Amino acid sequence: MVDYAELRRHRSAQAPVDPIEVFRRLPKSEKIKDLFDIQRKALLEWFERRNDKDIVIKLNTGGGKTLVGLLISQSIMNEHHGGVLYLCPNWQLVRQIVEKAQEVGIRAHPYDRRVDAPEFLNGQSVLVAPYQALFNGLSKFGLEGQPGVTTVQGIILDDAHASLPVMRQQFTLSVNAAEQRELYEELVGLFRHNFEMIRKGGILDDIVQDQERSVLEVPYWSWHSKTDAVRQILTNAAKQGEWENYIFTWPLLRDELDVCHVLISARDFSITPIYPIVDLCTAPLKLDTIWAFAR
Repeated sequence: MVDYAELRRHRSAQAPVDPIEVFRRLPKSEKIKDLFDIQRKALLEWFERRNDKDIVIKLNTGGGKTLVGLLISQSIMNEHHGGVLYLCPNWQLVRQIVEKAQEVGIRAHPYDRRVDAPEFLNGQSVLVAPYQALFNGLSKFGLEGQPGVTTVQGIILDDAHASLPVMRQQFTLSVNAAEQRELYEELVGLFRHNFEMIRKGGILDDIVQDQERSVLEVPYWSWHSKTDAVRQILTNAAKQGEWENYIFTWPLLRDELDVCHVLISARDFSITPIYPIVDLCTAPLKLDTIWAFAR
């Protein structure tokens, strides 16, 4: 009797790990002739350092970074027989990356809110998704401390420089002054006395009344003394009616308020961490390395 499981393992073991050899063996379209020198150099250097943690590869515009990222993804899947998550800033780029993968003969599919597809988990197809798919409080991949998290072998961050405003937005909770007026005024009122102490009470009043376009930052000493009160107010507000920004962001911030700062404007009361707390989202993925690409 033929042991098909053993046969599959044998075939997987023969798959090339060197990304340049991966490229050579791919059933590429006629439009793909060879690698650029800069691509070849990037792949060679990455392969030598592939066990390092958090590698950044910078290529100029037009340098072919998407192909480099896909070849690295295939190399990781061949070596570790597990999933690779390829992140980019928006859905348009998701489609472009999937099309590029098909062009060079690499299996890839767009994120469809599922993270349990066997072809992804077994390292047979790259999962391409926008940054928001991973970095949100309801992430299908799971958060630190939660059961049932998804295991991947690597994450590719495409256009890493363009991800910064996206990441900041994902980790920012905003209480809209117009749509959530009562909640906005309750939160601002917590700090009115503190602003009066630093002779900015008048500015704060004008901001709240939409007569001043300035932005005030809540003093750090005041914020740190009242994070428990803020947490209780927001928790109570959620029971009365959730808003989209809350359900996707609050799970990322509720236990990290001490590393956040607060900005008050006529538009909103905004809570944002000093730095995006990405470990909450990447820690449960049980991977050692993230590869970032910039241009």
